[in-house]
Amino acid sequence: MTIRYPAAIGFYPFEPSELKKCIEDCFLSKYGPQEIPQIKNEYLKKVIGGIVPHAGYIYSGPVAAHFYSYLFKDGIFDTAILLGPSHTGFVGASIMMEGEWHTPLGVVKIDEKLANKIISYCDVLLDAPEAHEGEHSIEVQLPFLQYFLQENFKIVPIVIATMDYDTCKEVGVALANAVKETERKVVVIATTDMTHYGTIYGYTPVGTSPLTRILKWIYETDKKVIEKIEKLDAEGLLETVMSEQLTMCGPGAIATLIEFAKEYGNLEVRTLKYLTSYDIRNDDATAIVGYLASALLRK
Repeated sequence: MTIRYPAAIGFYPFEPSELKKCIEDCFLSKYGPQEIPQIKNEYLKKVIGGIVPHAGYIYSGPVAAHFYSYLFKDGIFDTAILLGPSHTGFVGASIMMEGEWHTPLGVVKIDEKLANKIISYCDVLLDAPEAHEGEHSIEVQLPFLQYFLQENFKIVPIVIATMDYDTCKEVGVALANAVKETERKVVVIATTDMTHYGTIYGYTPVGTSPLTRILKWIYETDKKVIEKIEKLDAEGLLETVMSEQLTMCGPGAIATLIEFAKEYGNLEVRTLKYLTSYDIRNDDATAIVGYLASALLRK
C-alpha cells in the first residue's frame, strides 16, 4: 500500500491539539465565518463542490473556513475528489489510485473504486503518486475535513498541472460521469490561490507603492477571474490567465471543476469570500496573495 506522509511543513501545526485549535481559530476569526459550524448529520443536499485556497492557515485559513462552514452545514459525504495545482514541477494531470494519506489528525484512505472509474473515462490522467509526494495544495485541505469527519470519508486526489483547456475538459467530464455512476455521495473541491503580487514573487505590474494602488489592482484583477468562474467560463478563465500573464496558481484545477459542473448539469457557483493575505495579516506588503472561497451548488 502506498502511504503519503505529510509534506506541508509550516502550513499548519503538526501537533494534533495545536492543529485543532488552529482550525477553530480559522472559523472564529473576524475574517472567517465567526463560528464553528454544527455538522449536519445527513448527506449533502445542495453543495456538490467548491473552491478553497491552500496557503498557510494563518493567512488563508479564515477564507477556507467560509467554504467548509457552508459545506458542513449542508451535510456530510462519503468521498471528496480534491483537485489541486502542482508546485513541484509536475505537468499534466495526475491521479493517485490507491493508498492512504496521513496527517496529524489521522489517516484518510483513497477511494480506489471511484478512482478507477474516473481513470476509465479519461485517457489524459496519469496514475502518478509521485506527483503528490511533495505537493501541499491538496494536503492542507485534509485537516479541515478530518476535524469534522475524522476518518469517516475517503478521497481521490488529482493534480491538474496544466492550462490546456482540452485536458481540463476531459478530466472534468470524466469526473461528472464517474460521480453520476457511483452510489457514494461525492463532493468535488478545487484549490487555488489567486494573484501573487510583490517583489518576493517577482511580480509588480503596478509598482511597489503606494499600497492602496497595489491592493486596488489585485482586487480588480482577481474580480475579473472570479467573474469567469461565476459564469462557468473555463476557456475564458484560462485565456485571461494566460494572455494577461496572471499569477493565479491553480487555473487548471478551477477550469476542471467548471467543466465538471457543466457536464454534471444544473449547477451554479456562489462566491462566499474574497480577501488578500494583507487584509488578514497586515504584515507583509512584499508578498500579497488573493484568496477565494466559493461553493458549487445545485440550482
